[in-house]
Amino acid sequence: TTARRRPLRAGLMSPSHDDPTRGKSASVRPFAKPGLKRPEDDPVIQMARDRHKKGLQIEKQRHAMSGASGAVLHKILELKNLEADLKAISEGVQEYQDQVDLMNDRKQDLGKIAKVEQAWCDNFNELIGPFEAKYEESKAEVKVSFDFAKTKYKDSLQTLIDDFGFHPAFKRWFDEF
Repeated sequence: TTARRRPLRAGLMSPSHDDPTRGKSASVRPFAKPGLKRPEDDPVIQMARDRHKKGLQIEKQRHAMSGASGAVLHKILELKNLEADLKAISEGVQEYQDQVDLMNDRKQDLGKIAKVEQAWCDNFNELIGPFEAKYEESKAEVKVSFDFAKTKYKDSLQTLIDDFGFHPAFKRWFDEF
């Protein structure tokens, strides 16, 4: 269907005339380079910039807080590790202290046993001492007798060699002298 044009009424402008609310018609006005908007004057651009700046600031704060919370978390983990090490060391110290206590108890027990044994030794020396002195005296007498016998044996052997031609290296088992 073809659209019919309605006749313009009086007082209305044609599309070729200027509309004061729209500015000059493009067909009537000369070409003009469009003016650049000043971003400071445009509220949409300004809001976008503010939003972007706020986002950057929030991201910067988030990054700073992330670094700070990461450092705090790292220190908390280090503290837990150190507390675990300290607990292990204190348990080790307790084990060593238990061993020291056991050794001290053993030392006291051995000291008591040593006193009892020393008393026995003192009693033994008191009772056996005279017999031991007599034994030492007897050993000295036996040594004197043995030394005398040894000298006599040496003299007799020399007599055998001198008088009978005895040679000790060639002694046979069935020889009588």
